[in-house]
Amino acid sequence: MKLPTVTSFFLFFLLILMNSCEIGGISESKNDAEILALSDKAYYEADDKNFKKAIKTTLEMLRLALERNEIESVKKAYDKLARYYFNYKKTDSAIYYTDKLYQVAEKTEDVASMARACHKKGYYFKKLDSFGLALANFADSKSLYLKLGDTIQAGKELLEIVNVQKNEGNFGASELSASEGLKYLKGSNELKSIAGLYLALTSISRETGRIKVANDNIDKGLDLLKDSISVKLIGRKIIGLLRNAKGNTLKDLKRYDEAIDYFNLAFEDYKKNTLETKRTQFNLAHTLYLKNGFNKVSDSLLQDSYAYYVSKDLQPEKFSTLLKLAELYKNVDKNKFSKYINKALESAKIRKMKKSIYEALELKLEVDYTVTDYKRFILLKNELQREKEDVDYFYINDRFNYEASEKENIILENKESKRTQQLLGLSLFLVVLIVLIFFIYQRIKRKHKIEKVKTVHVTEARISTKVHDELANDLYELMSQLETSSPEKETILDKLDVIYNQARDISKQIQSVDTDQKFADELSNLFRSYQSEKVNVLLKRYDMELWKGISSHIKITVYRVLQELLTNMKKHSNAALVVVSIEKKNKKLFIQYIDNGKGFTEEISKNGLQNAENRIRAIKGKLTFDTELHKGCKFSINVPV
Repeated sequence: MKLPTVTSFFLFFLLILMNSCEIGGISESKNDAEILALSDKAYYEADDKNFKKAIKTTLEMLRLALERNEIESVKKAYDKLARYYFNYKKTDSAIYYTDKLYQVAEKTEDVASMARACHKKGYYFKKLDSFGLALANFADSKSLYLKLGDTIQAGKELLEIVNVQKNEGNFGASELSASEGLKYLKGSNELKSIAGLYLALTSISRETGRIKVANDNIDKGLDLLKDSISVKLIGRKIIGLLRNAKGNTLKDLKRYDEAIDYFNLAFEDYKKNTLETKRTQFNLAHTLYLKNGFNKVSDSLLQDSYAYYVSKDLQPEKFSTLLKLAELYKNVDKNKFSKYINKALESAKIRKMKKSIYEALELKLEVDYTVTDYKRFILLKNELQREKEDVDYFYINDRFNYEASEKENIILENKESKRTQQLLGLSLFLVVLIVLIFFIYQRIKRKHKIEKVKTVHVTEARISTKVHDELANDLYELMSQLETSSPEKETILDKLDVIYNQARDISKQIQSVDTDQKFADELSNLFRSYQSEKVNVLLKRYDMELWKGISSHIKITVYRVLQELLTNMKKHSNAALVVVSIEKKNKKLFIQYIDNGKGFTEEISKNGLQNAENRIRAIKGKLTFDTELHKGCKFSINVPV
């Protein structure tokens, strides 16, 4: 009798347990269904543009998700709230909930959600014209995607970085970002993003006066349009932008008729896009003005575009059109010029856009000079330059870190070398070791002597050539002019100034280098001497104390090699940004030089930089470079100290 009783009890208990699990499953399913239903409801409310209701529904979804500890639903709710608040024109709240999303993602080690949150914040800050914060968040997003190994998304983040830097006038950093983005996206189907990077490179090249480079870049973008599949992947809007950019580049090259043809092609791409149509009208109007001077067609097109921008309250476009209208009437009607330029200034001041105010003042001062405007113009010029340098520094810290693997390899090589030397010392007899060291010492001494003689000869030959080809020729030409004619005083002074600068440059190359406590300052002065309005030379990660204990001949060699690289940059590269970093670690001096100039081929490096390579080799160092034509230069130097 006992067994059936026990069996019955066990079966009864099992039935209760199963029912309990089933009830729990129903409850859990019900919980998920509730949250999902609220999520769907919010989606449809937002789809109907009723963002206030969508926000209220999503807050209820968030409450339930937090109550039930549904972490994925919590993240989804934060993401939705950020999006809906942004569409509801409450960007501060959008940023707040994006921060909440990031915090939850960080706790759960969800790197992908962290990367998306950084991207969203970057986008929101960009809309607020907070470009520094936008750049920081896009850079964080890029780093997180690289941590995941997702180079495609990293490339897309670089496109965002490029556009922020470009809009801020940081063309050197922007160009480097674009080149990096193209490396990540190379060979992928992300043709839309690749086209966007070529568009940015075209704009940067135009802004920095390199029109032929701009033309090459936009042609590479247009070359992506190989077939119907490519056209579909890129999309009509981007194709229109490519053709518009080609038109602007041809306009810069004064090929006005060809430019007009490309603008007309862009109109075809923009049949369903009124905004881009008006922007193309704007470019066409300016081209017609440059071709024909003042004309009613340009005025009509600009007025039409302006009316549309006013109706849509598009402030940047309104400003640009007012500026072009002022330019159109600059030499025709001073009253209309004043009307448009003052409206442009007012628009820029309302938006608190320093760059726009600067551009408007620059045009105004050509016609209507006042001391107040001029002072404001100079003040803005200095402020913009400082801000540009700040953003450059931020970008450099993100972009120009030494590759960790490269450093680790060098350190490992050093450790391995030390072990080998120790084993050798233990295994050899003292007498044999002394003899071996003596012969090695003599051989190295001879080799160094030969290298030093070669280096001196090369330097002497180069200076001799410069004196003969540059200084002597210019002096002879000036003497001939004075003998055969009576040139103007200003002409003579200009030529003497050129000759003086040439002599000073040659003097710099042969003057002695102070290697005592003042060496750090002397090196800093070297970089400052190559700084100009066209070239930004930045020295980063540089501790002036690192030179303590380093031999004089190493200091002189480093100085001369950096001088050689900077001179080559100034003469040949057309770089807008140069970055040099100097570090000392594990008895090694690490130096990295990077510029965004036109680069060179390997053959050119073997001829033009042989002297620098010989110098580094003479102090047992190693110099390597990475460059492509039109894609900048990167030199890495490591020297044992």
